[in-house]
Amino acid sequence: PRIRARMPQAQLRIYGAYPTAAVQRLHSPDTGLHVCGYAPSLDVLAASRVLLAPLRYGAGIKGKVVDAWRYGLPVVATPIAA
Repeated sequence: PRIRARMPQAQLRIYGAYPTAAVQRLHSPDTGLHVCGYAPSLDVLAASRVLLAPLRYGAGIKGKVVDAWRYGLPVVATPIAA
Protein backbone atom coordinates (compact mmCIF):
# COMPACT_ATOMS: atom_id res chain seq x y z
CA PRO A 1 0.00 0.00 0.00
CA ARG A 2 2.81 2.48 0.72
CA ILE A 3 4.32 1.97 -2.72
CA ARG A 4 0.94 2.35 -4.43
CA ALA A 5 0.31 5.54 -2.44
CA ARG A 6 3.41 7.08 -4.02
CA MET A 7 3.20 5.26 -7.35
CA PRO A 8 -0.47 4.46 -8.11
CA GLN A 9 0.43 2.63 -11.33
CA ALA A 10 2.94 0.28 -9.65
CA GLN A 11 2.37 -3.40 -10.38
CA LEU A 12 3.67 -6.53 -8.66
CA ARG A 13 3.74 -9.68 -10.79
CA ILE A 14 4.39 -13.02 -9.12
CA TYR A 15 5.77 -15.72 -11.40
CA GLY A 16 6.26 -19.36 -10.50
CA ALA A 17 5.20 -22.66 -11.99
CA TYR A 18 3.09 -23.91 -9.11
CA PRO A 19 1.61 -21.10 -7.01
CA THR A 20 -0.14 -22.38 -3.92
CA ALA A 21 -3.82 -21.69 -3.30
CA ALA A 22 -2.80 -19.08 -0.72
CA VAL A 23 -0.66 -17.27 -3.30
CA GLN A 24 -3.40 -17.51 -5.94
CA ARG A 25 -5.80 -15.81 -3.54
CA LEU A 26 -3.47 -12.80 -3.50
CA HIS A 27 -4.30 -12.11 -7.16
CA SER A 28 -5.94 -8.68 -7.22
CA PRO A 29 -5.41 -6.71 -10.44
CA ASP A 30 -7.35 -3.74 -9.05
CA THR A 31 -4.67 -3.31 -6.40
CA GLY A 32 -1.82 -4.02 -8.82
CA LEU A 33 -1.00 -7.53 -7.62
CA HIS A 34 -0.95 -10.17 -10.36
CA VAL A 35 -0.28 -13.87 -9.83
CA CYS A 36 0.91 -14.92 -13.28
CA GLY A 37 2.07 -18.50 -12.73
CA TYR A 38 4.67 -20.01 -15.04
CA ALA A 39 6.75 -17.54 -17.07
CA PRO A 40 7.15 -18.99 -20.57
CA SER A 41 10.34 -16.99 -21.20
CA LEU A 42 12.71 -14.54 -19.60
CA ASP A 43 11.12 -11.77 -21.66
CA VAL A 44 9.04 -10.92 -18.58
CA LEU A 45 12.24 -9.51 -17.10
CA ALA A 46 12.59 -7.03 -19.96
CA ALA A 47 9.44 -5.24 -18.77
CA SER A 48 10.47 -5.30 -15.10
CA ARG A 49 12.15 -2.69 -12.91
CA VAL A 50 13.30 -4.92 -10.03
CA LEU A 51 13.36 -8.62 -9.12
CA LEU A 52 12.20 -9.74 -5.69
CA ALA A 53 13.66 -13.09 -4.59
CA PRO A 54 12.15 -13.96 -1.20
CA LEU A 55 13.55 -17.48 -1.15
CA ARG A 56 13.26 -19.49 2.07
CA TYR A 57 15.51 -22.45 1.27
CA GLY A 58 18.26 -23.52 -1.08
CA ALA A 59 21.95 -22.79 -1.45
CA GLY A 60 24.11 -20.69 -3.71
CA ILE A 61 23.13 -17.93 -6.10
CA LYS A 62 19.89 -18.84 -7.81
CA GLY A 63 19.49 -18.77 -11.58
CA LYS A 64 16.66 -16.24 -11.35
CA VAL A 65 19.03 -13.78 -9.64
CA VAL A 66 21.67 -14.21 -12.36
CA ASP A 67 18.99 -13.86 -15.04
CA ALA A 68 17.85 -10.57 -13.48
CA TRP A 69 21.43 -9.29 -13.49
CA ARG A 70 21.70 -10.17 -17.18
CA TYR A 71 18.75 -7.85 -17.78
CA GLY A 72 20.36 -5.15 -15.64
CA LEU A 73 17.76 -5.44 -12.89
CA PRO A 74 18.44 -4.73 -9.25
CA VAL A 75 17.59 -7.66 -6.97
CA VAL A 76 16.01 -7.51 -3.53
CA ALA A 77 16.63 -10.89 -1.93
CA THR A 78 16.63 -12.85 1.28
CA PRO A 79 20.06 -14.09 2.44
CA ILE A 80 19.20 -17.53 1.02
CA ALA A 81 18.89 -16.11 -2.49
CA ALA A 82 22.05 -14.01 -2.28
